[in-house]
Amino acid sequence: MSRIDTLQTFVSVVRARNFTSAADALGVTPSAVSKQISGLEERLGVRLLNRTTRSVSPTEAGQMFYQHCENILESISEAEKLVTDFDVTPRGRLRITAMSNFGRRELARMFNDFSEKYPDISFDLHISDRPLDIVKEGYDFALRIGTLEDSRLIAKPVARQNIVICASPQYLKLWGTPTTLEDLNRHRILMVTNAEFARINWLRQFEKDHGFTLSSVERKLSVNDIDLVYEACLAGMGITAIPTYIADHHLQTGELVRLFSDVEIPVRTIKVVFPQNRYLATKSRAFLDFITQYFDDLGISTDES
Repeated sequence: MSRIDTLQTFVSVVRARNFTSAADALGVTPSAVSKQISGLEERLGVRLLNRTTRSVSPTEAGQMFYQHCENILESISEAEKLVTDFDVTPRGRLRITAMSNFGRRELARMFNDFSEKYPDISFDLHISDRPLDIVKEGYDFALRIGTLEDSRLIAKPVARQNIVICASPQYLKLWGTPTTLEDLNRHRILMVTNAEFARINWLRQFEKDHGFTLSSVERKLSVNDIDLVYEACLAGMGITAIPTYIADHHLQTGELVRLFSDVEIPVRTIKVVFPQNRYLATKSRAFLDFITQYFDDLGISTDES
């Protein structure tokens, strides 16, 4: 048996913590797995695994060896993919997670356009306001807004999240159009409260930048879903601040009215985040190129690096 096969067996045992489970995964007998590991330890002159009647675990030397084995096997896998994916049509399945503040409508349009261009690629899309460990949970990409604090990941900036304050004509007819920031004290406010979007608290930003307190503002609706806030704003429930890529269509049709266009709200960056591998499959490269061009066509691409 080759050294590569032996390394694969060792990695399988460490992952399964059990000879029998590793043997099942490899399609061999437990005795064959045990013989390979014993031979590997004898050749290296060091004990790699602590054995009990029910399970095994790596020794300190075994854990170090395991990490190197994983890197070796990953490099071999990447080399094989590089050859098999060369100059072929992008195909397969992408696992992607996104936070809800990205906007479900924009995601639906984007993935529809991508599917039309690459019909052989399908998606598992997970929407969550809880930042996931995409390496541990096996995602190809995450769409995130804000800072990146994981050195295992690469973040590619692809767009700006510009914010617009708006309300429906029906609401403004009933409650009046605010012309000064102080006027907001007499209005109903709709707030997005998910963990990421709440960091842009536009009311607090107004207070900080303009030196006054919005003491009487009625927060008519506070909810952690940006699309629900958007629908409530369209229905005439109150004033809110939402990304332009969500609101633009209804601003153009007149179903929403922009307020305080001279007031700046901090711009955030939309990033595509992915594991820091040396190789990206054809399907992944296609997605990265597409999403970059997609936001460029919308006019909200970013030059941030």
